[in-house]
Amino acid sequence: MGRSARSLLLILYVMGLLLLAWAPWLDDKEMHDRILKEKGRVDGTIVSIESIVADEEALKEMIEYSEAHGVTGGILICDYKVMWAPFGRWVASCEGGYYVTFYGQVVP
Repeated sequence: MGRSARSLLLILYVMGLLLLAWAPWLDDKEMHDRILKEKGRVDGTIVSIESIVADEEALKEMIEYSEAHGVTGGILICDYKVMWAPFGRWVASCEGGYYVTFYGQVVP
C-alpha cells in the first residue's frame, strides 16, 4: 500500500469519525418529541391534571401551554431542551437529562 493510499484511508477514517461525532441525522425536534413521549410521565416532566392545585384560569393556561407543546391529558411542568453532544444529543429537563447516541439509543 502506497503512501497516498494510506493518506486517503486516514482522511476517510477521520471524516467518518467526524460525521459520527456530529450526527446530523439526529433531528432536535424529533429527539425532543421522542423523549417527551417515552420519558415525560416517568421523570415528572408531565403530571396529571388532577394532581395540580390551581384556580380554573391558571389551570386553563397550563393546559393550553401543554397542548401547544404537544402534551395531551397532562400538564407540562418543565420542557426539554435538546443540545448537541459528541456522538449524539443531550436532552435536558429540569430534573436531569438523557443522552441519545448517534444510533438512537436513549441512555438515562
